[in-house]
Parts: sequence; structure tokens; C-alpha cells
Amino acid sequence: MVALLPNTDGVPKTRLSDRALEGLIRRHGAYVHPRLVEEGWVDLEDLEALGHVEVLEVQPLPGEKVFVPSRAGWVILEVA
Repeated sequence: MVALLPNTDGVPKTRLSDRALEGLIRRHGAYVHPRLVEEGWVDLEDLEALGHVEVLEVQPLPGEKVFVPSRAGWVILEVA
């Protein structure tokens, strides 16, 4: 499953389009941090229509890659 998190410390690796992220969620499912839902970054109903989605606070380990929203799309971030 992929992890969608609010901004966290790490090294940006690359940008990802919404469409590419949707494909990953269809294939693997997603963990979504509750703050992303509260702040309106994601629509939970739309994500659930794509596949298995769980809303929970994930604490990624250093070196893991997570998806963080930005104004220009999603950024793949390697956690510091």
C-alpha cells in the first residue's frame, strides 16, 4: 500500500501526476493520513472508489518513500 501523508521531513525525489497516483492506489491501495482528508487535499469517497483505502496516522521510517501533496501535484518524498 502507498502512504499519503501531509508534509514531512525528507528529500523530494520526483513529482507524480494525479492520474499516476490513482493507478498506484488501484493497484496497491493506500494509507491516508486523516489530516489530508480534514484539510481537503483528498476526497475520501473518490479514493475509496479506486480501491482499498485506510485512514490512519502512519509514522514512516527513515528511508521509506511516501506521497506528499503540493500545489503542482504529488511529490514522492524519501523520509529523512
